[in-house]
Amino acid sequence: MTISQAIAGVQADLTKAGVVSVSGVQTWTADQAARFDDNVRALQCAQHTSDPVVAMIAGPVTMDLSGSFSQSGQFSVSASSAMPVFGLQADASRTKGQTLNVPVQFVPLSALPDAEAGRRVGYAGTLLGQNDAVRARVAAQINASRSALGLHIKRLAMRYPPPCSEINGHPFVGLKLSSSIRKLGSH
Repeated sequence: MTISQAIAGVQADLTKAGVVSVSGVQTWTADQAARFDDNVRALQCAQHTSDPVVAMIAGPVTMDLSGSFSQSGQFSVSASSAMPVFGLQADASRTKGQTLNVPVQFVPLSALPDAEAGRRVGYAGTLLGQNDAVRARVAAQINASRSALGLHIKRLAMRYPPPCSEINGHPFVGLKLSSSIRKLGSH
């Protein structure tokens, strides 16, 4: 397996799992917002609260790939007075491994904007340590995103109406809601 195949496989797995990003909430498409809302609704219903605990990727996802192939062989021919003797010995070994490290943090839904802002501050790193316009712009973007996500989540929490018996699936892993549940949540 090549590195590009391994990376493509991980991306495909994350897509199939229905991973929902909370970054860039101000520029979400209608589909991204609907998937986030559906997954939050599923968590609310599963945990019977408007402020459920959610899992979020809390840092960089890393992938360790390893592989090796070794081959050795031996061939011998010998002759005796009666008949020739042929010998063949071979040894082959293959090893491959793949490790995916995904740091996960569990936070209440209401704390998700702060947790996501903290994650982004970690990524911004040294940019925020500078004393210039770049630092101010990055800090303003992080704060604006935090505020927008907080407002979006507050609206979802206010619309939480139990009961939720019609929902099937696993939240944040590709949940599909029926149209009647989606309509119920939009009021």
